[in-house]
Formats: sequence, structure tokens, C-alpha cells
Amino acid sequence: MADAAAQDLLITEDDLEESFFGEEPSVAYDPVFVSGDESGRVLIDLMNTLTHGSHPKATDHASGLYTSVVGSVVFHHVSRFAGDTAREIFRSFTDALDTCDGYRMQLNDGMQFDVKKDTVEPLEGSGADAVVTRWVTTSDQYRIEGSWAVAVRDDVLSFVNVRVPDRTEIHRLARMALDRIEERTAA
Repeated sequence: MADAAAQDLLITEDDLEESFFGEEPSVAYDPVFVSGDESGRVLIDLMNTLTHGSHPKATDHASGLYTSVVGSVVFHHVSRFAGDTAREIFRSFTDALDTCDGYRMQLNDGMQFDVKKDTVEPLEGSGADAVVTRWVTTSDQYRIEGSWAVAVRDDVLSFVNVRVPDRTEIHRLARMALDRIEERTAA
């Protein structure tokens, strides 16, 4: 799977239920851990690694980001890893999720948010190593509901991060991403 093939595994604008358009606000990248559960630092570090495809054992990587005019955001990152690294990263993610109740992060524009874990559940109907986490992110001015879906299939790891309050949407998108990975890597 070359980087172009990894790009084919990404969620597209056509997969989204709202009218989204591909924009990449730089503020959305590279959050920094400020305080809270140390496992929050692990989650942020893993998220940044997946966003950039910068893990030393990543062999292929692709990212997509979509935003809507009302502030909904969908990120999707797909990476293929050498050896058993995809499963090791998945285990690191789930271990950190198990112990993390919350943390404070700062975006690269200086804005800080408190992030609290709401729920962790398996990805419905996936048949894969996959987990969905719902978060509530707050600051003085904002309250944002978001979800992450992290899944591994063979040597490919998929990370979907959405700021869409509808609980069913993260499950739908994450299953769609896994189906696409299975379909295109089996060929």
C-alpha cells in the first residue's frame, strides 16, 4: 500500500451526511498536554503521531480533514505499520483510555480546553479490534461533544476523530473506514 493507496482508504466528503468541505485549519493540529491524568499525555502524543504519520514504523500514511460551516469537524487518519506495531499502538491507546478520566490541552493558537471522558464502548458491528470514546471538551466559551474511533485491521490502524454530537455518526464512519480498509487491502 503506497501513500496514494492509503489516501484511497480515507473517508471522503461523499461519505459524510452533512455538507462538509475539505479545509485544514492549522489550529486543529498538534494539541499539547497541559495537565490532568498522565494517560492524557499518552493519548495526545499518540494522536499527534497518527495525525502526522510520524511513527518510525509507519510505512504508509494518509490524513483527511473536513469542516462544515457550523463547526462540525471530521478527521480521519490511516497508517500502515511494519510488524505488529499497529496492534501495539492500539493497545497503548486502549490502555490510556482505560485510565484517563480527563486532561487539559492547549491548541496551537493558545486556546486551552478541559477534556473529560464520557463513555468508552466497542465499535458496533465491527468484528475488529475497535473502540469508540466520547469526550466532552469545555472552555469558558465553548462546550464541544466529540468522539474518537480507533481500530486496527491487520497492519493498518484507522483513527476517526469527529466533532459531531450524533452518537451514531462516529460508529457509521468508523465502520465505513474499516470496511474500506478490508476491501482494498484484501485485493
